[in-house]
Amino acid sequence: MELSKIEELGLTKHEATVYKALLELGETKTGAIVKITTLHRVLIYDALESLIKKGLASYVIKENIKYFKAADPERLLDFLKEKQETAEELIPELKTIQKKSLSKQSVEIYETVVGLKSAFRNMLKELTSKDYHYVFASGNMAEAVGDYYYSYQKEKHEKHIVTHIIYDVSFRQKKEVIKITYGKIRFFPLGPFPTDTWIYKDKVLIVNYTTKPPVAILITSQETADSYKRIFEGYWKQAKV
Repeated sequence: MELSKIEELGLTKHEATVYKALLELGETKTGAIVKITTLHRVLIYDALESLIKKGLASYVIKENIKYFKAADPERLLDFLKEKQETAEELIPELKTIQKKSLSKQSVEIYETVVGLKSAFRNMLKELTSKDYHYVFASGNMAEAVGDYYYSYQKEKHEKHIVTHIIYDVSFRQKKEVIKITYGKIRFFPLGPFPTDTWIYKDKVLIVNYTTKPPVAILITSQETADSYKRIFEGYWKQAKV
């Protein structure tokens, strides 16, 4: 496929080259990217950093080595909505490239508020009214993502995604946030904690809003999701309305 089409979405030539390479390679180290693109390592690192900030790539550290992975091509629609028609043309072809490298278990990391929003949007795209959607909630999301919190709750409401939410008992006083939150809410003496833990389908999304930059870790593993689901349901039975 022509890299110029990816560049039309707002990526630089180097970003487009590295993004396409990530789709072809799947989870990979920088050495493989150098080999497939012939770009200098400095240019690759710059492109990877930019793609991560735009929510189009993520990384995971294994044995002190970073492995990079392209985001799902559908996230291009979130990145540049005004370029939606061009993005929709590219998505099927990009998915074909990516399909060869998809695995059943993976870990992705998203940085900055832009990255967090991308993770949340992707979560809602996967969910239907029939799916379970649980969260141990820190209560930090509304402040961290600003106005997006309202549109996030609105989309859940429109799709009838009823989130089961457990807050620490101290969060009862945050009546304004509770009022606009769509779902079933209970309280349990969890104690103060900075992270949200979302459980849905075969995924666990752990979000820390207080780090600089804020970070989200997405674990795709049915076994892990099932374990967290059982833990949540145990707490849910003990939690109070």
